[in-house]
Amino acid sequence: MGYQIRVVDISPKSYFAHPAPMEELVGDLCDIAVCRRAVDGVTTVLHFAAVMGGMGTIHESNELAIYRSNHGMLLNLLVACAEAGVKSFFLASSACVYPDHPQTPNAQDVTLRERDVWSGGPPAPQGLYGLEKLSAENLLRMYSSVDGLDIRIARFHNVYGPRGAWRQGREKVPAALLRKAIAAKLLGDQGTMEIWGDGSQRRSFLWIDDAVNAVALLLGSECREPVSVGSDHAVSVKDLARITMLTAGGDPSSLSLQLDTGKPRGVTSRDANTDFIHDQLGWVPSTSLEDGMTKTAKWIEAEMLKIIGPLNVEERSSALKSFQTSHVVELATTFAVLLPITSRFTRQPGDCLENLSKFADSLLKTTWRDTQSLSAQFRYRVYLVVDHDDSFLEQSKAETLLREKGIRDITTLICSQPRGHVCALWRESAERAWRDGCDYLVLMGDGVELLDEGWMRNVHSEFASIATAEDVTHGIGCVAFTDTTFPGMPTFPVIHRTHMDIFNGKVIPDIFINQGGDPYLFQLYRRFCASRMIPSRLQNTVGGSEDARYEKHTVDWTFEVLDKGTARLEAWLGPQARRRLTLDIIVPSYRVQLLHLDHILQLKPSPTCSVMFIIIIDDPKSPNVTLLEKNYGHRPDVRIRVNKMNLGASQSRNRGLRESSAEWVHSLDDDVIPNPDLLVEGEKVIRAHPNAAGFVGNTQFPLCENITSTAIRFAGVTYFWDIATKIEQDIPWGVTANLMFRRNVRDGITYDLAFPKTGGGEDIDFCLRKRDFTVGSGGEGFWAAPRVVATHPWWHHGQRSYWRFFWWSKGDGALIKMYPEHTYLCGAPNSGEMLLSSMVFMVLTVVFGAITNDWRPSFVALKMIVTVVVASVLCDIYRHVWLNPERVKDMKTTVHGLGWIFAMAEGTIIRMVSELGRVVGVIERKEFGHLGRRFDWFAGRVGTGPRDEERAKCRETLVVCVLILALLLARA
Repeated sequence: MGYQIRVVDISPKSYFAHPAPMEELVGDLCDIAVCRRAVDGVTTVLHFAAVMGGMGTIHESNELAIYRSNHGMLLNLLVACAEAGVKSFFLASSACVYPDHPQTPNAQDVTLRERDVWSGGPPAPQGLYGLEKLSAENLLRMYSSVDGLDIRIARFHNVYGPRGAWRQGREKVPAALLRKAIAAKLLGDQGTMEIWGDGSQRRSFLWIDDAVNAVALLLGSECREPVSVGSDHAVSVKDLARITMLTAGGDPSSLSLQLDTGKPRGVTSRDANTDFIHDQLGWVPSTSLEDGMTKTAKWIEAEMLKIIGPLNVEERSSALKSFQTSHVVELATTFAVLLPITSRFTRQPGDCLENLSKFADSLLKTTWRDTQSLSAQFRYRVYLVVDHDDSFLEQSKAETLLREKGIRDITTLICSQPRGHVCALWRESAERAWRDGCDYLVLMGDGVELLDEGWMRNVHSEFASIATAEDVTHGIGCVAFTDTTFPGMPTFPVIHRTHMDIFNGKVIPDIFINQGGDPYLFQLYRRFCASRMIPSRLQNTVGGSEDARYEKHTVDWTFEVLDKGTARLEAWLGPQARRRLTLDIIVPSYRVQLLHLDHILQLKPSPTCSVMFIIIIDDPKSPNVTLLEKNYGHRPDVRIRVNKMNLGASQSRNRGLRESSAEWVHSLDDDVIPNPDLLVEGEKVIRAHPNAAGFVGNTQFPLCENITSTAIRFAGVTYFWDIATKIEQDIPWGVTANLMFRRNVRDGITYDLAFPKTGGGEDIDFCLRKRDFTVGSGGEGFWAAPRVVATHPWWHHGQRSYWRFFWWSKGDGALIKMYPEHTYLCGAPNSGEMLLSSMVFMVLTVVFGAITNDWRPSFVALKMIVTVVVASVLCDIYRHVWLNPERVKDMKTTVHGLGWIFAMAEGTIIRMVSELGRVVGVIERKEFGHLGRRFDWFAGRVGTGPRDEERAKCRETLVVCVLILALLLARA
């Protein structure tokens, strides 16, 4: 018909598949700004929005909130319509506008005519919901007479049909009874059906398509009086129950009704008189109750099967049983503010009251709008938690102070827990709040000040966002404040009562004393992508990352405790559970090079992986620390820790492991440039080999653009950096520049601090122990991850410096003693050993020459040194050019010709420096018995080939040395 339609709803989800041209706007009509957006450019408004439901929602404790919300929406819309020049306005009113007295107990059906609203004295609609609808009708009439707004009003009587609410307390009686009947049928137990009231109350019910037809006719008519839109065929709720059992495919004859007279039941009798609407519009309902219920039953059953389909037998039975019960909905959302307070550990006992006063002021300041909002009805209840032996506070001083501030809903708990056991206080107060029916629970402290208004609605909105994004029950998740005193750390998490339901009223396990509970909750829900940190800020003037008022007791909860909680949460979620793989990136950094760290911190995982970055700064004096914290410290997925002093790479990595709670860890050097897909590719290999000890990434180097960088390649000291391209599985070890491994196994394996702070051998030792433990436990070794690529720049920008290789080898020489099973005797000295021997001989001959003035031995020693270097260079050139040219033919370098030969020669020097460092390390450690032994870098994984090749190389070099030295000595 050419109409442009805009649909506005507070919920982002709908059972309806909207046509493509239809515009959708998600927002709250209690916010006038949303109303203005909604009616901009609109000529006709159809106002169906309302806080409503069946008797589970429209009951006494919700009435005032319903009135405020619904009337607030109408007022906002009318203001917006006047500003936008809207021409026509349709109001969805309700049969609840009719007075109670004609609908009181009697044996006859009561048919309600439009004029009955005003009969029998002053209007007396059903509750505040009905009063608001009647007030809305009157307001529209008055407004239209002044403004000329063309109005239409329809009073609906119990509309039902597919795609309406059918569970969670918002549904009306047809959908509620159909849900129970279908659940009974699927359970195979159709004996009993729950009914609110005594079942004698009578109602008429209208099929949704008939209601839509009535609205269409009304909009096209000249009728501006309210019309009743309903059926004139009433049935008792008992009869409706039998109809639902029949239409759901059950046996009505076997039905037994369980009457719950304690629940809301509504009026006794209500039926629509359709004479007026028939006269004005020619409308009559065309669908029988039985036909409509049959169609609705098919839709509800299909929706129910979507939920229970993936469940196992036990979960399916539990879910179906829950569908057989209706619930009363409380619209007000209550936050439990758990507030332990103590007069101990302060300069004066009264200081705690001063802190409490500041907290109370911040609580009032940041919640005033939320507690007075028209739509989302929030309230808070403060649970003061006081030690039983705190004599200063035992006389209700704290509660009195709060009441003087204007905080009225307070519960004081006197707890007999050991001093400093804050987590025990948390558990006790949380359980009490849960039993009191609070919706959200947050542990605060008397040193906390809330900084931002609106935190309650932000928390509630974030939980709703989690439910929508993850398709889980509302309440699943953990939402943390932004703590300005401890940025990026989830120190004040908020959890929903659903968490308490899952864990039987226990907010955190008993193992926690006064540390770790906050991050435990955050990491627990992180595994389901249900942990969030909101911008709402607070500051904690006591505790945080600094000293607390009590002795800290840290427990290691990141293994069995976290896994046990995860398993329980996953079992409760059932088919809702979309478990994420958790991976922490650990980067020790001494140089704090922001450009390189930026590349790492900008990596993105896939939607099925949760990643946290843990940066350990090993130079507390680095000027870049402040800038790094400024740029990334606010991110909940980035944790920056600064060592108090330079501890070295191994100890920094160990600290990173202690900070981690993920299933897997990815170790990166702080100067690598990872490929953008590094995390995605890493997740792929983890999922492909979940039983592996870990994965060795592919660490590449840039193009060799000078002789030195080419020489490093010839020296072979970077052979294992890209080992993932050479061996597919059971790789002996990988460099920590790009290494992944499983963390959530209590194997006790960390980086051994016996190795040098600058590195050398610790990665080999770590991988060997990790592999042995995993294989010994029935797992697999390290797999190659050739697509997990990171590029490591050339050290010192490719400029000449050999010390790094010397120190590496000095450290990794310790492996010979640690792993004798992976060592072997070579039978001949290598170039480094011969060079060191020659140098020692040179020193001795110089001393001898200085004493005797006989320098001939010194010249012999000098010739020996020259011989070792020349022989080593010649042998390496021979191997690179003639013996094994295939090993270097694909080297990525711009160096050719004579430079190629020079690079080979320098490569020999680098190799000799490396070997020399290894010998020096053995001597310094006084491991003299290991001189002449070699470590098998392949740990036997590829057979004896590498050992045989090393032996041959040493023999060949020794032979050439002897020949050259003999020639030199002969000519002398």
